[in-house]
Amino acid sequence: MMMYPLNSPDQGIVQTVRSMLQELLGKKLADAVLVLASNPWSDVPMPTLFTDPDRMEGVDPLAPVAPVSSARQASALTRSPSGKTVVLVLRPCEIRALIELVKLNQCSLENAIIISMDCLGRMENKIFSDEAKTGPGITERFLSSPELQGKITTTCSTCNDFLPENADITLCTLGAEPGHMGFEALTDKGKALLESLGFKKGDDLPKRKQDIAALADKRSLSKKELFDATALQMSTIDGFQTFIGRCLNCYNCRTACPVCYCKECVFLTDVFAHPPELLLERATRRGAVKMPTDTSMFHLTRLSHIGHACVGCGQCSSVCPSDIQVADMFRTVSEKTQAFFNYTPGRDVTEPIPQLVVRNGKRGD
Repeated sequence: MMMYPLNSPDQGIVQTVRSMLQELLGKKLADAVLVLASNPWSDVPMPTLFTDPDRMEGVDPLAPVAPVSSARQASALTRSPSGKTVVLVLRPCEIRALIELVKLNQCSLENAIIISMDCLGRMENKIFSDEAKTGPGITERFLSSPELQGKITTTCSTCNDFLPENADITLCTLGAEPGHMGFEALTDKGKALLESLGFKKGDDLPKRKQDIAALADKRSLSKKELFDATALQMSTIDGFQTFIGRCLNCYNCRTACPVCYCKECVFLTDVFAHPPELLLERATRRGAVKMPTDTSMFHLTRLSHIGHACVGCGQCSSVCPSDIQVADMFRTVSEKTQAFFNYTPGRDVTEPIPQLVVRNGKRGD
């Protein structure tokens, strides 16, 4: 790995990264860039596909918000050969989700360049919007403000996987002095790109190892507390039913999940379109039936279907209209599933999905 310090710190971190992405297009090193950018129609930056460097004035890749998982958009751009080189600017969890989608033959990384960042977390959309209204430069302020960093989602504040894997270039802010950063080349492709843009190899950021270790310790402690509390709550049937008790069966969590990929979901078929007589028969047999039905089946099915691939992005909690912390449940259960199979989603594109592996005549380990 090679570190390339910020060329001109006076112009600020956001503008430096924006200029770097503009140069990638201007010098024809890439055909398109997918990255968060502000627009006239939304009060939060949205994933945007650029081909014209002169249109990139709103690019804000380090903005502490993620209204959707960009893994979905990245997958749509790479699901079939286009002959174009596309730069994908993704958070670490989005890269992990994209790797899982590659394994499921939903997309390809053949013509992709992946740029990621030290992920300090994201705020919920409303919190980000409110903070952005208090003054300009929300991203620069967030990167240097422990107070603002304390307003990230619970999922992010308990995430240990804040450093990207399987990226070509990392935008490094941990360990840097305020207003400074570095570009870390993780692959030969990344090294060649940075040097084509005029970046010179330099020393590591002065406090990088120290800051990474401190953040990892802090998040590990928070994660243990959260997972212990969630596991205790769900240790009984009544506890599980209470956890999901306000579920509306809106399926927002399924839609927002970047690794939920089925073209046809069983819950949108006739299997769960119960006729009135069946609902009335259930109510007659039990005396009462909570509506909507099958909420428990829905969440248990999703846990068994994609628990091995949960990347902990937290989008499921963010989109829940009933404010159910779906991500806490998924991450708590998925960690045990992944540990059982010794499987880390997004770790290696060549690592087989555990449920599809047969060893000694049996599936899995």
